[in-house]
Amino acid sequence: MTAPRLPVPSAAGHDGPVLRRDAARNRDKILVAARATFDEVGVDAGVELIAQRAGVGVGTLYRRFPTKELLIEAVVGEVLQGVLDAARTALAHASPADGFAEYISAVGRLQLDHAGCLARLWNNVPDDLRGQIETASRALLSRAQEAGAVRADLVYEDVIVLFWSLRGVIEATAAVAPEAWLRHLDLLLASLAPTGRPLEHPPLTAEQARKAKDAVALRDATGPRAAVG
Repeated sequence: MTAPRLPVPSAAGHDGPVLRRDAARNRDKILVAARATFDEVGVDAGVELIAQRAGVGVGTLYRRFPTKELLIEAVVGEVLQGVLDAARTALAHASPADGFAEYISAVGRLQLDHAGCLARLWNNVPDDLRGQIETASRALLSRAQEAGAVRADLVYEDVIVLFWSLRGVIEATAAVAPEAWLRHLDLLLASLAPTGRPLEHPPLTAEQARKAKDAVALRDATGPRAAVG
């Protein structure tokens, strides 16, 4: 009598979860390595360096992220999620004034910590994430204004310009004086305090802010302009 054959475990059922866990671990290692590499070297860093740092092969990296652009977007998305988390934390602050100030400071710190990604940080933000950041930022500004902590004539576009301003100082000084942006932050926050004198010039409109962002994105993509003079 022939002994019955035992069923062979399904490859998908046996190895599937293990493979998925391995893939997830590799993805996490690649993101950690990419984040650290971009922070130190910038987004022009080669994928070979990132793969080596992650301890995986270049082929594994490309299986998780078929293009370098997708890898950059994933890293930048994590930083932008940090911006949203900072806004939500600030909204929970008991003091509208301190919450608003801490939000501006937190975004400045994120820009410093991820200076290598600054050229991409505010460009091509996914619409859903952009909307959440804008909604939280508007709420923070409104709370601070209702509490009399900041000027009543500030608008959301002014907050965007504050972040751009911090970016410029960080880019100019991070290599020689990493904390110089904090003094600029102090000046910015002091300038937001209510006074009896209204601002003489109008803020950017939403359309102007979008066009300005697009212009900066184009400049960052094509390289800095040649120096004049």
